[in-house]
Amino acid sequence: MDERKLEYDSTLGGPVVLGTHMPTYKYAASAYQEIKELVNATKQTTSTKLIFQSLPKHMRRRAMSHHPKRLPRKYRAGHIHQMSKSGKPTQTKRPSRKYRRRPKNLLKEYLRRQRKHKWLETHIWHAKRFHMIEKWGYKLPYASCDKTYRACYRATAEHCLLQDISFYGCVEIRGAINRLKEGLDRLTSRECGLSITAKTFVTGRREGCVDLFKDHQYPHKALGKVSFLWRHQEGETNDYNAPRTLWLWLHPAGYTQILEELIKVFDLKSQKTIKVPLKDEEPTKDATENQSANTVVDQQKKPIVKSQKIQRRLQFMTKTQTRHNVPIYKSEDSMVQLKELKDTLNRFRLTGPLSQSVLQKALKVVDLDKVDNKQSTWICEKAQIHKFSALHKQQQDFWHKCQKLITSPAELLSNMILALNVEDPRLNRPQKRTKALITYNEQAFHESNQPLLCDIVPELSSSALWCEETRNRISDEMLSTHDYCSLRAKHSIVPGKPCKFEDAMQPIPIVLIQRPASQEGDYKRLSYACGWDVIAPAGYGMSLWLSFIMWGARPGGLREFESVAREMGTEEHLPDTIGGQQTSGHRYNELFNKYFRLPPGKRCNYRKFAIVSPFRAPFAQLLRDWDINNSNGEQKSNDFFILRDRCKLQDIGECVKKAKLYKFPKDLPAAQCLIQVKISMTSRGNPGDFSLICLPNRKDFKKKLKQIKNRNHEPVYVEPLLPDTDEKERKRLRMQHKKQLKRLRRQRVREKRKKQETSTTKVVIRPANTSAMCLEHMKTMCKLWLPENTETLYSVRKQGTRDCFGYMTSAHFCLTEGTVGGIAYVTIEGLRELLKLCQQCHIKQPQCLIRSTNSRNYRFASLKVNLNV
Repeated sequence: MDERKLEYDSTLGGPVVLGTHMPTYKYAASAYQEIKELVNATKQTTSTKLIFQSLPKHMRRRAMSHHPKRLPRKYRAGHIHQMSKSGKPTQTKRPSRKYRRRPKNLLKEYLRRQRKHKWLETHIWHAKRFHMIEKWGYKLPYASCDKTYRACYRATAEHCLLQDISFYGCVEIRGAINRLKEGLDRLTSRECGLSITAKTFVTGRREGCVDLFKDHQYPHKALGKVSFLWRHQEGETNDYNAPRTLWLWLHPAGYTQILEELIKVFDLKSQKTIKVPLKDEEPTKDATENQSANTVVDQQKKPIVKSQKIQRRLQFMTKTQTRHNVPIYKSEDSMVQLKELKDTLNRFRLTGPLSQSVLQKALKVVDLDKVDNKQSTWICEKAQIHKFSALHKQQQDFWHKCQKLITSPAELLSNMILALNVEDPRLNRPQKRTKALITYNEQAFHESNQPLLCDIVPELSSSALWCEETRNRISDEMLSTHDYCSLRAKHSIVPGKPCKFEDAMQPIPIVLIQRPASQEGDYKRLSYACGWDVIAPAGYGMSLWLSFIMWGARPGGLREFESVAREMGTEEHLPDTIGGQQTSGHRYNELFNKYFRLPPGKRCNYRKFAIVSPFRAPFAQLLRDWDINNSNGEQKSNDFFILRDRCKLQDIGECVKKAKLYKFPKDLPAAQCLIQVKISMTSRGNPGDFSLICLPNRKDFKKKLKQIKNRNHEPVYVEPLLPDTDEKERKRLRMQHKKQLKRLRRQRVREKRKKQETSTTKVVIRPANTSAMCLEHMKTMCKLWLPENTETLYSVRKQGTRDCFGYMTSAHFCLTEGTVGGIAYVTIEGLRELLKLCQQCHIKQPQCLIRSTNSRNYRFASLKVNLNV
């Protein structure tokens, strides 16, 4: 072996000797060619991916596709070049948030967003925490983003639920009682209860509620329920020729129609719009006269802002701009005057037993002895009047007495009105959210000689809120939240302690209205849903709202209106009113579209279930089928009405309670009248809305008795499946429609290929233009799926093997009773047949059969007549 080191064996090529050094220029020359080839390879890319898609996985971001700055700097130019080829428009730079949140720009944005749907003063607070919906021309909170359905029920039953009902429109009517009585009697009826001019309401100490109808159309053409309150008049109230003031609170669903009827009844004509100038603002002559009495158009001009203070004031008063343009109507003799105060007042609703304690904590009555007369507030001028001071003292004493003696609003006079002058709610607000508890003084209750109800006098309802000048002055002189916080930051030495400037802040007049609870123990839970309504001037809505929230009230939305009404055994809108018809129409369209968005295999075949109308209650056709005199099955008018006659409802209620016909009225129009009843399931079953109410027979009652003995919870009867005669036709039309669409597409493809043979440019296939054909096919399929042929004889009454005589409009699980029930409407003849059958079978409590729209099972349920329609 050689002494030199062998790196390789001789069998692999012999010995190789490695050099001790290598020239640099030779290595660079050999590496240059390799680097050149590598650079050329990177330039000639064959990949179909974009640049931002070729990055390593840890560097990829979805935002890179539209935001070039997300990529590394060396790839941005190529990425922008690629995206420009795809035709993507260049994005303009969005203004900074600081610029967009400037007071001037923010106010313009808020006003722009309110052109179509108005906002409440608490809109911004709700928009951050609630699901908002567009309804009745407003943006309203529907339900909380949290799961608070049961929590809101517990608030109404044991605590306090807070709702903003400022969307209710207020209409002020001024005139002599005799003149107002003549006009309002044309829109109401004594059979439905006390009239608007009843003595208990005219004094001003109680709020009333009445059903309004079109002029001389009772019991048809119902407009809806209206709450009202009279302004207290000093001196004698028996003078029916003296001018009085009346406030009507109208639901926005029927606001326009009711306003038109009032204008028509009192023969009013539109006057010039009242322009109330702001402080530091020159009055302008921009009022325009409305040409039509049916429609009111407020042409508002932007006010002249002369100082930064007015501009900041407008930032939190976007809702109250309509109060500076108040529409007014007058009769020819100027004896009756009507003003639209819509969107000029705030109204909040507190429901629950703790609403009393929440108000006592949040509202602190101002002490006139501590008011500085040197200040230029409205209270300083009023305090010099002896009558005002005496009334204020009387209201203050009553409120302090309520704080000591009562624990719930249900203990007071129902619908009583109490006016108070309270301090600014921002001054009496806790640092943290605190639950206001009941402070009951048992010793003071026993020491009091007179009951609290005897101390309620009409003078307690006297308030400065009725004066329009005072209301506008209070709103204009309100210290904005921005200025208040700035002064607190400047003058407050100890956090949480009062400052000296707070003594000069003006108090606000408010009106409290007691809301009665359920008063029938055998029908519903006693004292459920009692509470207060608070009416406050414009501008103070957010301040009051936050004070109530900080003292433990739970916020609610429109969903809670429906749930509270269901728990009380009533409905917010009856089917024959304008609001009920609107709700029924919107709900039908929603359910109808939802049903046909499903594929055919997922749709419930209502034809086989013997259901004629699954998405609404066809009351007009049902009444036609139960009309004894209509033997030919002729289609009559669709005008039906709900029975509201108190005397007749009491007679029918006694007949249903005793299962006898000895007092059943005979002079009712059976072809047009419906009766509202409350349904409660006797055992299992949870029927949904639009469930059928059917008549049982003797076999059903016998089978039920056997099931009770055997503890069997099966359905009493099961509807047999019906054949679907249109099923083959639907399949044939569907296949034919698909083939036609494919044939039309093949024609377009062939046209494109022919043009490509002779054209040198890119050829695009022409549009299909088959929308009309698809729409017509959809209409045909809808008729085949849901043929609502209610024009034929007995199509609604005889749709199943059991006669249908009513429909449920609101079915739910009642948390107060722990059972499933709801509100339903039945025909008179059907209810009479049920009572006859129960009397023959010796049934003590009338029971009917309930069948859901998506089920074939019949189950028994008990029913009671609702007397408080």
